Amino acid sequence: MISEKVPFSIVSLGCARTLVDTEKMVESLQNGGFGLVAEGSKEKITILNTCSFIQSAVEETERNIADLLAKKQAGKLKYVVVAGCYPSRYKSADLAAKYPEVDLWLTTKQEDQVQQKLSQLVFKRKFQPNQPVKYTKLTPSHFAYIKISEGCDNWCSFCTIPKIRGKHTSKTIEAILTEAEKQISFGAQELLLIAEDTTCWGEDLYGKPSFHVLLKAMAHLPVKWIRPMYIFPSRVNQDLIDVLASTPNIAPYLDMPIQHVNSALLKAMNRAHDQAHLRSILTELRKAIPHLSLRTSLIIGFPGETEVEFQELLDFLKAFPFDHIGCFAYSEEKETRSAKMEGKVDAETIRSRIKRVMDQQFEYVQAKHKALIGTELEAIYEGNGVARSYREAPDVDSVILLDSDIGLTVGQFYPLRLTGVQGYDLIGQLSIV
Repeated sequence: MISEKVPFSIVSLGCARTLVDTEKMVESLQNGGFGLVAEGSKEKITILNTCSFIQSAVEETERNIADLLAKKQAGKLKYVVVAGCYPSRYKSADLAAKYPEVDLWLTTKQEDQVQQKLSQLVFKRKFQPNQPVKYTKLTPSHFAYIKISEGCDNWCSFCTIPKIRGKHTSKTIEAILTEAEKQISFGAQELLLIAEDTTCWGEDLYGKPSFHVLLKAMAHLPVKWIRPMYIFPSRVNQDLIDVLASTPNIAPYLDMPIQHVNSALLKAMNRAHDQAHLRSILTELRKAIPHLSLRTSLIIGFPGETEVEFQELLDFLKAFPFDHIGCFAYSEEKETRSAKMEGKVDAETIRSRIKRVMDQQFEYVQAKHKALIGTELEAIYEGNGVARSYREAPDVDSVILLDSDIGLTVGQFYPLRLTGVQGYDLIGQLSIV
């Protein structure tokens, strides 16, 4: 038995789904011969959990690998481990040739073996777990990401995720509830449901998408907000809308990436919806949930997008506005079908179109936020003078800036009066009750 745990640090790149995987690896390692420490605190091992969804993410990953290998060469690290999407996307032989100094590669399918494989590397044998230690959260205790499934079967023509993450597999209701209850025991007041496609949940278990069934099963949980993320428009139906509208602890908020609105482009993207469906479900959602806050993401410059299709998108966003928009330049990934399509859009045109989308969005947000001045709402205090209401998800949306946070406790809910607007953010003050 090893008497002293080997110190390791961990770096998590990319999305919340990767962060959940990172927390699982930390838990596994700390139940073995390893102890988590902060970066730069004389750790012997650094684990890099990576993203490689698009080329910019690949480049970020490779910069981080180079930095870690430089530290190893300088004697500041003994072992470098690279895990996650990057080693899942590329062939192991190619990675070994490119980065021979990396000591261990772990694909997304191998991350649950991190303790065993790292123990074999460090201790030269399989290390048996010792006394379990307390779970380590890498996010604030008042909210938690709950991953409800793994992988994706959608095969959008621009996307590498099915190749990286593999076939869609739903977690059972029992497993999800167990994880949720654990996070609640740590103080979580908000659960963010994540997956590559949350609305696909249950398709492999029940023969059809059953996300509404899972939401019903979570309705009894003692949390303020359950926040559904990564909703695919094609799987939004009346059953789901009814549950969203009638379940008290589901926040009136949806993250629903639509990517575009032109039906021909959506077909080329292999998205299973068209503009008519988008118009229908957005109308029904707003009707059923009047105060619904909507977030979406858009891809600008997909092959074949002309000025006509782009203007169609701008017009749609005026008719069906979203509260939050993430606007991304199309990234050509060589393994995808879209990389072989004709009608490529040049980078300057893409940049110009993104600016036009965001300029229009800024005008909408300014008008919407100014109309909210004087109203009151309940918000959770995040610390450092920042709060969020049901309208804002952590990390990706705007926030409420407080004029004073004296006496406020992080993770607690407070009544706020909205008093102003600053950029995309609202300004608020504690409401006297």
